[in-house]
Amino acid sequence: MGVKFRYRLAAGGRRAVCRVVLFFLFRALNALSVRDSRVAAEIAPWPEERVLGLEIPGGPALYMARRGKRLARLKAGAAPDILIRFKSVRDAFYVFTGQMGVAAAYAQHRFTVRGNVSATMSFVRCVDLAEGYLFPPFWAKYILKQLPEKQLGSLRLYAAVLLGR
Repeated sequence: MGVKFRYRLAAGGRRAVCRVVLFFLFRALNALSVRDSRVAAEIAPWPEERVLGLEIPGGPALYMARRGKRLARLKAGAAPDILIRFKSVRDAFYVFTGQMGVAAAYAQHRFTVRGNVSATMSFVRCVDLAEGYLFPPFWAKYILKQLPEKQLGSLRLYAAVLLGR
């Protein structure tokens, strides 16, 4: 089930929104890696040299790797071991703005996955937890199968994301 409306933005606007969402998603995952035991448990077994990537053709990309208990953002051009590549800016925009959940986007073939599937699922579980914190409950219930129990308040996470801590 998805949200019953679609935002209408030109391609440049969708790219800009996707760039902002990737910035905040990375910061949220990084903050949760030390503040939420479930995210920490998912990230802990990742090898430090494993590079995870999110790519949007003609748009922004995010590459990251675990460094200790946190995540490090890597420069563009890093060769990802695990890559989630959206088929279009519009597809990424729908997922990143909460108009479509990751599971629905996968079922509709709106992105491709390259690399170890179980490691990719670990990353997707982390993204689901981050979405549970970042989206208000009335919105998150449309894109997540189940709302995760929060181990810290969303306002504390927002502060950590905004301050980069």
